Order: sequence, then structure tokens, then C-alpha cells
Amino acid sequence: MENKLTTLRSEIEDNLSRSGHSLASFAKISGLNRGSLSAILHGNPPKPVSLGQLDTLTEALGYPEGWFYPLYVDECFSEEKVSRRRVEPFLIRCAITGRKQCVDETINRMMEYQKPLDIIYSVAEKLFACGKIQESKPFYKIIVEHEQDSYSERMAISQYRIFKALGTVADMEDMLRAVIAFEPFRGRLPEHLQLEGLLKLANVCFSLHRWSDMEKYADELRGLASGIYREQLRKKAGRRSEGLQLLRPLVLYYAQGHLMKATSLAKQGKYGEAITFTDMYADLSWFEMLDEEGLRLVDAFKSFAVGNRYTLELLKGNSAVLPEYMAYLVDYPAEVLAGLVSILEAANRFGFSVDHVLERFSREMAGFDRFKDYINIDRIYRLGYQLAVYYLERGQAQLGVNSILQCLKTAVQLNSARDMIECVALFEANRGQASGQQLQKYSELIQSLVPKKDSAEEGLPLSGVTERSY
Repeated sequence: MENKLTTLRSEIEDNLSRSGHSLASFAKISGLNRGSLSAILHGNPPKPVSLGQLDTLTEALGYPEGWFYPLYVDECFSEEKVSRRRVEPFLIRCAITGRKQCVDETINRMMEYQKPLDIIYSVAEKLFACGKIQESKPFYKIIVEHEQDSYSERMAISQYRIFKALGTVADMEDMLRAVIAFEPFRGRLPEHLQLEGLLKLANVCFSLHRWSDMEKYADELRGLASGIYREQLRKKAGRRSEGLQLLRPLVLYYAQGHLMKATSLAKQGKYGEAITFTDMYADLSWFEMLDEEGLRLVDAFKSFAVGNRYTLELLKGNSAVLPEYMAYLVDYPAEVLAGLVSILEAANRFGFSVDHVLERFSREMAGFDRFKDYINIDRIYRLGYQLAVYYLERGQAQLGVNSILQCLKTAVQLNSARDMIECVALFEANRGQASGQQLQKYSELIQSLVPKKDSAEEGLPLSGVTERSY
């Protein structure tokens, strides 16, 4: 393996010679057939080596898995064609084990042959199907870069898979670029992937605070789910028994479409309209063709609607629902973070005290640092900002400034220029109330912003109803 003249077979033969093995003795310790070994090493032409045989040889020679992979690339090609039987499992194994150089060399060679995208797409789909989402992305990106028919289903699915691979802790700029790249292809997908794509688009736009875009995708999701439901009812009436091939129950997409519509309306201050759409997923017992999971989802969305109604009433100024909302949050602890954001926003907007709420949920608030996903980190920011405003309005300057500093730290973590500017503006408006230690902490945080890139976001952060994602 020291020079370009080294081949897989010459390396195997050198190792056999150094170890003193004959074909017969090596066949015995490796478990490979002696005739197969002879055909591989001395055949004219030599018999191709399968990936399984190579792994067996490697282990018998005492090397770690993948030792000979750089030399196996040649085994995947002949003068006339690519060996699909060998190249697909080889690329999959290399992708899973992180052998990028082998992948790159193999792909570069493949591009010299006809129809390489068929194989590359197949590799990507097999990786995606077995849960290797991030490993599949480079292969889908090759499809996107080289597919000549931009209207092909393969192109649309590749764009969708890349978009679905977007992580929950992605940079805000990365999320925005992902939306822009995938958005034109959403309507070219098979229906079951359209549903998933629209759900993901709405969720990502929620993370980006792009409320009008979120509303648009929620409307499309509602329309598509409703259309599929009507078609299923028609088939049921005609006694056609073909099953609906969706990734998740249809009722989830229907309910989420209405929940996200309500969320986007509430974020835009349209609370009356938001209540109307909240009522539309509050009782889905009429939904037909529900299995056990579907029935569970109907109950879940019923409870979501109860919490969201309390939130909307608060944001309209009805503080009388606060005791009931607190009782709800005690029963549904997973909703405490989002609920507190809305309670503090309403308290700041309408001037009522929530000291008893903060005391009741102080233990839960102390545990919010366990959240690592983007949506909940954004909620932590919004809660901290509302807390800062709340304390400052009530003359508790030290608590208020501490909350601003914590918010600024979270904004840096989110890489959100919008949130950083908001924090800086609030701090500067209250600089005269900061202690020397707080001023020093503020200066350190500001200095940490220097290498940060600007965010591509637009708009100001708003708070609203409690959001759920599935």
C-alpha cells in the first residue's frame, strides 16, 4: 500500500507470504473456500472479491475492519461498467464507518460511467432507510447537483431528505437556507412525503419566527390532509380496501395543520381567529378510521387545545383563567416552559402580578437547562426576556439585569442577531441600574459576539400559544 502499483491482490499475497500460509492453510483459518481463494488470487481473469470475503480475509490476516478498503475501489469497476453488486455495499459500509476518502474516490470514478446517479440514489435511500440520516446527505447532495431533470421525483425526494436531515440544533442561517432550497420541491413529492415535508416546513418556520410562512405551510398541510381524508372516505364507501401508506396517522397531520395555523395566527396577534382554529382540533372524535395510535393522538390534541385556550385567553387580557392554567400546567409538566412564556408575556402586557406563579414553578424553572433542542432553547430565551421586563417594571433591578445577561448568553448560543440586538437594547436602557460585576459580565458577552456571523433572520421575536411538534 506504499505506492500506486500496489493492488489488492498483491497486498493479500504479500501478507500470505510473510505469514507463511499456503492457500490451503489460510483457507482453513479464514473459513474461505480454497478454490475461491485460488480464483481470486490466480484466476485469469481473477475472480472479483465480494465485500464479505474481503472483511473475512482482513480479519484472518489480523488487520482492523476496512484495512484494505482503499485498494478495494478498483474491484468495483471494469473497463465497461460499474459493478453495482460490489459498489453499493462498499459505499454504504464506507459511509457508515466514516471513510470519506474511499467514498469520494469511488464516486469520482463512477461519474465517468453511464447512469451513476441510479446507484448513488439507491445508496442514499438505503442509508436513509436504516436510520443513517446524516450519512445519506452527501449522496443526496450529489443527486441535487447532477440531476438534469429538476422536475423528477428523484430530485424532489433528494431535496426532501436533505431538508429532513436538518438537525434540531441547526444554526438559524442553516435553517433558513434549508427552507429556501426545499420549498420549491414540496409539491412534487408523493403525498405521504408531502405531508411530512409541510409539517417540517411549518416547524422550521416556527423556529425562525416566520409566522406568515408558517401559516402558509399550515394551510397547505390542512388542505392536503383534508383531501386525503375525503378520498379515504370515498374509497371506504365504495368498499375499496387498499390501505393508506403514510408514515404517521392521518389524524396527526390534520390536527397539526390546525394547531400550527392557530399558532401562527396567535403569533401575529390574531387571537380571535386563533381560538377558532384551536377549537377545530379540540375534539376530533368524529375522525373515522382511527387505530389505537390515532385514538391516543385525538386525546393528546384535546389536552393541547385546553392549554392553548388558556394561553389565548391570557394573551387577550383575561387573567381570571390563571388559576385554572396553573392547575393545567401542574397536570402537564411538559408544558410548563411554554406556558410560563405566555404567562409572563400576558403579565407584562396587562400589568398583573405573577409572583405566585414564579414561586410555584421555581423548581421546574431551575431544570430548564436540560433542554438542548432549538425550539426549547428559543423558549428559554423568550422566558428570560419576559422575566427581565417583569422584574425591571417592578423595581427589582438586580434580578432584571441578571435576566438580561442570561438572555444575551442564550441569544449568543442561538446565533440570533435579532435576539442579541433586543438584549443589548434592553440592557443599555437599564445600564444605570447594573452593578460593576454585571457591567463586567456584559462587556465579556459583547466581546464574545465579535467573531459571530450575522443572522439572516427578519422580524422581531413574539410569544404566543404553546406549540407542539411530533
